[in-house]
Amino acid sequence: MKTFPFKQPKKFRAQAIVEFMLALPVLLMLLYGIIEVGRLIFIFSSVANASRQAARYGSASGQISNSPATQTRVASGPTSPSQAEPTSTSQAAQQNGPASVETDDNVAFYQDCEGIRAVANQSAFIITFDEINITYDRGINPDGSSIPIAGVDPNPEEDSCPIADYTVRNGDRIIVQVSSTYEPIIKLLPLEPLTVVSASARSFLISVPIVGNALPTGFAAETSTPSPVPTVITATSLPTIAPTFTATFIPTSVNMPHVTPATTMPPHSTSTPTNTAVIPPTFTPITPTATATSISCTGLTGVSHGPLIIDENAMRMLINNQTGHTLTTAQIYLEWNHDTGHESDTDRGLRLRQIVFDRQIWNGDIQSPSAYIPAFYPRIPPGESMVQFIFHQSYDVDDGTERIIVNISNPGCINYPVDSSH
Repeated sequence: MKTFPFKQPKKFRAQAIVEFMLALPVLLMLLYGIIEVGRLIFIFSSVANASRQAARYGSASGQISNSPATQTRVASGPTSPSQAEPTSTSQAAQQNGPASVETDDNVAFYQDCEGIRAVANQSAFIITFDEINITYDRGINPDGSSIPIAGVDPNPEEDSCPIADYTVRNGDRIIVQVSSTYEPIIKLLPLEPLTVVSASARSFLISVPIVGNALPTGFAAETSTPSPVPTVITATSLPTIAPTFTATFIPTSVNMPHVTPATTMPPHSTSTPTNTAVIPPTFTPITPTATATSISCTGLTGVSHGPLIIDENAMRMLINNQTGHTLTTAQIYLEWNHDTGHESDTDRGLRLRQIVFDRQIWNGDIQSPSAYIPAFYPRIPPGESMVQFIFHQSYDVDDGTERIIVNISNPGCINYPVDSSH
């Protein structure tokens, strides 16, 4: 039987080539589109990550010391969740800091502009960033608009770094905006370059005061009870008996009696002293104990206060001590509108210069959003007394942050706050 090999007709082979040529442009366009979309997502991810990392670095607490250990920072960022937040200045510099960035002495993280930009640039893998803007604000309003800081534009399109120390307070935010441009590799379509922008904001702390309380100084001592005096028994001696003489008649002859006196001495009685045991006195020392009088700062016989009043360049509050005792303060805390409290075109800040508390005076110079008054522990006399805070110029604008807290250190009232907000 003779077999013949099967041969495909030429017309079928030409048909496959034509179909492939028709499908190839569609496949190429699909593959190119996947690559371009992937590039766009990669750029967006890099920009978002860069702004987030830079804002986290700028919101770290503490200051950067220009020591040999921190002059050159490690280029790698945090690798685990436990390293997400720096716990100290050196750790923050090693975890988040840019490589080989020189810093000045005692620069806060939110003022380290070059360091913040260097942290953002670490996320620029393959791509480059067009702009890295750094600015600050005081939070957001209920409608989503930014609350500006005096003299600082909160618009992320503007760059306001570095910011002065006296203009910021606890709770302010740092805003880092990073932008990059996306352009297709091959311009098959007339598309304009696309700008990818990401902004991240994060709150930071300026200072966290840690204050200890002094021990109470007033105590009422008890009267010591004397120990009983022991009775001492002294030795007694018997009296001495005097000798007696008795005459005895002895006859010597019959005719002539002769009397010879014979002296008979009775035995001498000796005096034997009888000594009884002497009980030595025992003295038990009694140490007087001081018991502090417990005072209640609550209720009708407690401590109350009046409203917080702002008048010209002073902030004052009336304190009513109804305990009947003189109280001692443990610490005094104050919050005020330190940066925009005065209406002026030049100096809008308020500096705390003096405190007067019932003729007890503290003098100093503080300009910060809040402060624990150092080395000032006035006494609160019974009855009404006034605490007054005096600033270097008039207090014209109150922003709602005004607050006075006076903590008491007496037993029964330890850490009891006289708070103007309550």
